Amino acid sequence: MSQVLYTIYRPRASVHGFAAKRSIVTNAKSHIKKKFILNVDLKDFFDSINFGRVRGVFIAKPYEVNEKVATILAQICCFNNKLPQGAPSSPIISNLICAKMDSELQRFAEEHGLFYTRYADDITFSINRDELPSALVDSYKKGLPDVVLGKELKSIIEKNGFKINDAKVRLAYKTQRQAVTGLIVNKSVNVNRKYIRNIYGALHAWEKYGLEETVETYIFKYAKKPVLPEKDIPAFLDSLRGKIEFIGSVRGKNDILYEKLLSIFNYLRSKEADKESIAVE
Repeated sequence: MSQVLYTIYRPRASVHGFAAKRSIVTNAKSHIKKKFILNVDLKDFFDSINFGRVRGVFIAKPYEVNEKVATILAQICCFNNKLPQGAPSSPIISNLICAKMDSELQRFAEEHGLFYTRYADDITFSINRDELPSALVDSYKKGLPDVVLGKELKSIIEKNGFKINDAKVRLAYKTQRQAVTGLIVNKSVNVNRKYIRNIYGALHAWEKYGLEETVETYIFKYAKKPVLPEKDIPAFLDSLRGKIEFIGSVRGKNDILYEKLLSIFNYLRSKEADKESIAVE
């Protein structure tokens, strides 16, 4: 189902989630070095896309199937009358549902001199002017967390069948830490410093205390679910390598920090392999 939908779907320039060759990195790049960053989260994103809305997607262009077929397709894609998270077809269907809203928000952004992107349920606006238009933000104070969204912006989102998660609305001025889909964008796209420090901490603990003791600490502090003893070390190594590769995907494979972290990881991993070969002999 999802493969068929993707052959026809052409994502808008503002859409970066669930689209080929786009990611949280491309999403964040649209908002580098801006004076203001506004993050808006859509509440209960997948749950708000019900059976009727999915059925309507198949009836409308470009698919235009008859009502009976649209009903069957919607039944395949939905569970308990809503779009289920984790289903292969849910991401692209959510983008198709959001197409009208994306078009309206893009037009809204252009009218008010804003930059707009969406990654799934994360909506981001940015601007280089010193003051924000009232259509975007009704009231705010630089440096303070309290912000009231503009009526025009709220109206576009709500008329398209979505609700705003007020608890996750964030406005950041250029002198504050500006984040877009978890990445820092004040000067360039970068990962959070705490993320990097945690990786360094894990590598340092591995070198100083040994792999087994480090893994025990990792599982105690960070593991969400108990894992079998024989799978503890592979899970830790895979997780740590994955975190390092994430830095490479954000900062680039030629980045000095990425190369340094990867070099330390490979050095420690080779030492573990030497220990294992000696133990076998």
